[in-house]
Amino acid sequence: MKKHQRSKEEGAVKLIRKANELVEARYRFDIWETRVFAKMLTLIKPDDEALRLYDIHVGDLLRDFNLQDAGDNYQAVKQAAKKLISRVIEIEKDTPEGVKWYAVPLLAGAQGFREARRGNYISVQFHPELKPYLLELKERYLQYDIRNLWGLSSVYSVRIYELLKQYERIGKRNFSLDDLRLRLAVQPEEYKLYGHFKDKIILKAQTDLREFTDISFSFDEQKEGRRVVALTFFIHANNGRGIPTPKQERPVQRAGKGGVEENQGLEDIYAQVKPWGVTESTLKSLLHKHGEERVRQGVVCTQDNQKQQKVKDNIGGFFVKAVEEGWKSTQQLKQERAAEKRRQAEETRAQALAELARWEERLEDLLTARRTDANEVIRLLTQSDPFLAAEAVNKIMNHRTFRKSLEKSTGLDLGKLQMDDWRYNKPLRDAVIAQIEVLRPESFKEVQAKFDANVLQSRKAVEGLRKKI
Repeated sequence: MKKHQRSKEEGAVKLIRKANELVEARYRFDIWETRVFAKMLTLIKPDDEALRLYDIHVGDLLRDFNLQDAGDNYQAVKQAAKKLISRVIEIEKDTPEGVKWYAVPLLAGAQGFREARRGNYISVQFHPELKPYLLELKERYLQYDIRNLWGLSSVYSVRIYELLKQYERIGKRNFSLDDLRLRLAVQPEEYKLYGHFKDKIILKAQTDLREFTDISFSFDEQKEGRRVVALTFFIHANNGRGIPTPKQERPVQRAGKGGVEENQGLEDIYAQVKPWGVTESTLKSLLHKHGEERVRQGVVCTQDNQKQQKVKDNIGGFFVKAVEEGWKSTQQLKQERAAEKRRQAEETRAQALAELARWEERLEDLLTARRTDANEVIRLLTQSDPFLAAEAVNKIMNHRTFRKSLEKSTGLDLGKLQMDDWRYNKPLRDAVIAQIEVLRPESFKEVQAKFDANVLQSRKAVEGLRKKI
């Protein structure tokens, strides 16, 4: 859906407030459900003593999310509200007995006109069990302006924004990878490879938050061996973007000694570029046009070229052009190439792991099917020769090397076992089956022809991939 081209300064402040437990809760919404939920939160008044029936006018919702009218928005909002009735939120609560989970429906109900022309709005009501997490909030709650969600079309970006916004004053937040997937309600079959999870969710959210909200983030990966097991997010104020809430308003702008606004933390940039002849107005213009990250990149690029004596005259002009054209220093380019190389290596390994999993699954399926067919052959053989299994056990017991290997792998003393022990212990049973196949090879020719070539191919593929990884 297209966005309105309008300034974030338009419109009144509409705050979303909810208890931290609700932010941390586990639930899975689509983007329209997320918008309806967020809009409902803005309709709660600080002095509300009960959860009322809230009217959501479609036009207001479109304006709140900076969306154009596509003609079918009433149906989209209606369907989202109906789906929210069936959504259950799982909240964790600290109790004297320990942490307990608590599941509660989101909505008590929803209603509206069958035809949008009769009334282009729907009425919705939170489930009363959510009252402690929405009303009379005194502490441990999150508050932000809904306009921070304007440009977010990914439900994962919305969730990551809220999870990090909670920790904005702390400046960082840690998640194990499994915990983060759980909090974002990523299904087990979705984004199984970390590389896909990173590209589609983490990097997407990083771009979205930097472009549209009042915070941004960088992150570090913690690994066990080569596997990423945890992430540390470093949370930054996104100066000049997003909408501050009353509790987190930016300080009133004031001029520092050099004239640059100290509240934006950019006086250090001006201190660096002023000796190059860059004026305050030029720096402000560059910051407004390209953003702080690009300007700092230009500073590093200029300093790098100074050290290498590639630029001596008109350093300020070089800096301005570096910012405008996005030049990068040699060190920055090396770091980016190294990061890209690491990303490609990680992606290659992830692909190899996925390929290995497929071959391992194929091998296991083949072995299971072969074992089933072989068991049927053995059933017929042992019916005609009741002593065949005992003969196979004796062969194993008399083969010193094989016996010792089997005892080592199972931790059993084979000399103390009864016949039934061989039948009900899987490694021993498999050894007997294999020995019977050696004793009666002609009976297994059909099984061998059906499976063994494919089993051998799968084993080789698995071994080869394991060596690569």
